[in-house]
Amino acid sequence: MTDHGTLTVNEFYSGIGGYHIALSLIPGLKFRVVQAFELSSVPNMVYRHNFPGTTVREKNLCGLTAADLLKEPANCYVMSPPCQPHTRQGKLQDDKDPRSASVLHLVKVFSELPSSALPTFFFLENVKGFELSNTRNTIISFLRFHGYETREYLLNSNQFNIPNSRLRYYLLGRRVHSDQVLNSGWGVTTETDNIIREIPRDNIQLPELQPISAFLEDELRDLSEEYDIPETFLRKWGRLLDIVKPSCRRSCCFTKGYSVKAEGSGSVLQRAPDPPPTACDPPLASYDALSLSSDLPSTKTNSLSGDHHVNNSNSLTFVELTGDAFHQHMTQLNLRYFTPREIARLRGIPDSFTFPEALSRKQRYKVLGNGLNVAVVRYLLEHVLLRDFIKNGTP
Repeated sequence: MTDHGTLTVNEFYSGIGGYHIALSLIPGLKFRVVQAFELSSVPNMVYRHNFPGTTVREKNLCGLTAADLLKEPANCYVMSPPCQPHTRQGKLQDDKDPRSASVLHLVKVFSELPSSALPTFFFLENVKGFELSNTRNTIISFLRFHGYETREYLLNSNQFNIPNSRLRYYLLGRRVHSDQVLNSGWGVTTETDNIIREIPRDNIQLPELQPISAFLEDELRDLSEEYDIPETFLRKWGRLLDIVKPSCRRSCCFTKGYSVKAEGSGSVLQRAPDPPPTACDPPLASYDALSLSSDLPSTKTNSLSGDHHVNNSNSLTFVELTGDAFHQHMTQLNLRYFTPREIARLRGIPDSFTFPEALSRKQRYKVLGNGLNVAVVRYLLEHVLLRDFIKNGTP
């Protein structure tokens, strides 16, 4: 990239700084995050800890004005608005959900900016389901009116050879001036049937798919009581856990409820070899074949993440075993939770990114669960949205 172009960025709903991390990992990109906006204090603490030179504004975006953005203009807007209005747990209230008020207000504020102050680049991430929402339609209408080419994707992180599932919607927008010709690979549409479900490759080599063991902390490969799953939790919720071994090449999406909820919040790690079969076990029952394989089709889908969970209750072993026998088998597996660092690695976050010591393990799980898959976002920024900017130094 040439020296005459620096990307300036406004990061809305910034969380712990997922977009900032993704941008920092792109070779040759000169950028500066002008402002980061986040209402919650805990992720802001993490953001400031890692990026002390960036202005982080802890405020409700419903109070943001066009004048606020004009004070320090930016040519790229990135955001991950609240996802709850677009999930079944959030009752699919869409634009009627109060949590959608801030992003709808943002669109109104963007519309009040002079044409010359609108950003060249726009990037939004959200859950599957957002593509069907009125909120999405409002944003698309704004982008279309102001001359943006758009691309929409529904992509899972495991498509990028990451051994973790996180299905998300991505909206990329690039503003084209009237004297420019639209790139034939882009286009502006309001039709959801044009959403792309394949990775934009263009001869780009993806990293080799690595086993879970490549993401584990060395000092925790053996026993670590701090991350052991409590026996009371195993007795009550053991059948709902998604169990993976270090040799597996898959895991389920880690959410903010990890270590608190059993189902749909993320996989747990088996440290022990499979226990030998007992008289209680049916001959065909196998932990590896029925509940731990990374290659078998799923038996249950988590509607929030698009993850495929292998429900242990469908395994013949777990169906047959009850009471103390079931608990004994679960105990023999020597299960533990993934650590925050391991989850961060599966999200593409480098080890140079750290957490303030004051943050509890539960808080670290929560902010990670609410965050981006940095590796996927980096890929889309580097190879799609900002490709020409990185090459030429100009939009």
